[in-house]
Amino acid sequence: MSEKKHRIVPILYDEKGLPTGTSFLSPVDDTNRAICVVPPNEVMPVLFIPGIMGSNLKLNTPIKDFNNGKDICWRPDSAIYTAWTFANLDPGERRAILNPDNTAVDDRAEIPDSKLPVFKTTDKATRANWKKEFARRGWGTVMLGSYGEILYALELNLNTIYSENFELDSYWQDSILSVKSKSDAEEKSHGWGDLTGFEALTETDLKEKVGDKYWFPVHAAGYNWLRSNEEAGKEIAKRIKSIISHYQGLGYPCKKVIIVTHSMGGLAARAACHPEMGNAQEMVAGVIHGEQPAVGAAAAYKRMHAGFEAGLNPINAIVARALGWSGKEVSSTLSNAPGGLELLPTKLYPTGWLKVQMGSEVAMELPLADPYAEIYSEQVKWWRLMTSEWIDPSAYNLSPEALGSIWNNYLTRLEIADNFHNKLGAYYHPVTHAHYGADEEQKAWTTITWKSGDASSSKNTDFEHENSLDKFKNKLDSASKIKNISNANILAAATEHENALGKIQISLGEVNLNFHISHPDKPGDGTVPEISGAASASKAKFAAKMSGYDHQGSYQDQRVKDVTIYSVARIAKSI
Repeated sequence: MSEKKHRIVPILYDEKGLPTGTSFLSPVDDTNRAICVVPPNEVMPVLFIPGIMGSNLKLNTPIKDFNNGKDICWRPDSAIYTAWTFANLDPGERRAILNPDNTAVDDRAEIPDSKLPVFKTTDKATRANWKKEFARRGWGTVMLGSYGEILYALELNLNTIYSENFELDSYWQDSILSVKSKSDAEEKSHGWGDLTGFEALTETDLKEKVGDKYWFPVHAAGYNWLRSNEEAGKEIAKRIKSIISHYQGLGYPCKKVIIVTHSMGGLAARAACHPEMGNAQEMVAGVIHGEQPAVGAAAAYKRMHAGFEAGLNPINAIVARALGWSGKEVSSTLSNAPGGLELLPTKLYPTGWLKVQMGSEVAMELPLADPYAEIYSEQVKWWRLMTSEWIDPSAYNLSPEALGSIWNNYLTRLEIADNFHNKLGAYYHPVTHAHYGADEEQKAWTTITWKSGDASSSKNTDFEHENSLDKFKNKLDSASKIKNISNANILAAATEHENALGKIQISLGEVNLNFHISHPDKPGDGTVPEISGAASASKAKFAAKMSGYDHQGSYQDQRVKDVTIYSVARIAKSI
């Protein structure tokens, strides 16, 4: 007797997201069986939260002279729209468009196809049905050029744990089950990096406690990244409650979600779970943080002076051109955006990260304790975070005497960020997993050092010959030492910092001194330094210190996808 054959009926979704299957009648002599693999009865939704600039935004009230009066505001997946539209805006116009008070999350982005074989081998109608369901789950709220493949990897791997022969799928066999020890995970074939808290998953774990137990529908939650992460956290907490209620309404047991984050999304997720903000901790089984600037990133300071780095990643280049290649462009937007300000180093970041260096001598190291009081709210001294005239260029150009009001508005936004950092502190969900970059080839600013001399000089001389260090020393009286270079009451700052590393000229009488920001100094992911990523790892039950990718491209790296899927499975099997 010949072996019976079968064909798999793909899962489809109705308007409410309820799984369905459609087959057809066949002649009685056709003994092939139609098999529909029904999702497990219990639901464990996975919720993805993107990083800053990774959520699509629309305008609450369209602006007449912007984008032909349409309400689309921020859509980084549309390279032509984003780069071209924002490239033609001056700093004041950027500020007016990217206004936290006139923007909201936009869920209308088109869902792209996936590169995964399980997606490519399905028919066109099935793919269209899936994408409609994924849009219902919020995928259209996020930048899918960066995050589309991790969403697909989670959705299609977590929910196809078995092959057609009802054995563990080859992905799970090769990428997860074969990792039987820490050394297996760290070896070159897997490349998960330097691990802490690793525990191998067994076939029983994957079958009985994951694949047979849970359906993992993957959702995404974009948020208004211009506003405070506390607000984002509260909105995400509402979204979590809504997702759970939705599946309960369909008749499924559903008590908790698993959260996966990227970059600033980690701050928003922590706020969502925090008892004094979103208070969703009991509705969350665990949180997986990726590339989180857990205690801030010094790159945020650098960008206020010298703009975003474009690099080789095309998405980075688009974002850099849109938000600004100069400090004036970036400051005009982020000075008005608590979310952006909340990426600055916090009080938990190692002190002394802002330095002034004269030759080989370090003349200043700040903060001693509080960067908000000592750096961010400083208005006069040349090494301050914010140049007053750059905050709201349009208003300042019309009325320079309005500078006091402009500065006070900035301080109000800064206070929101400070309060958020104080409230969040070192809180993490009790079940936290983390992965972060610590790559010598992707160095990040751990410290910001203003160095004397010309950044373009091959000899890195202290000053041009007419403004030598000796001449400078001779101009100071005996009571004024070289360390007074950091003291703004004897110095005046120039107003142009518009180059890749930031350049500033300060003056004392006839002596003009040039300073530039040093290059990134320590391992990281090109944006978040290792010390900030490691801060979340210190609170994690499992952490992976990784390399081989840049910040924005992390979830496009297969090893990062594998680590994330491993973490989801491990959290789920422990419930």
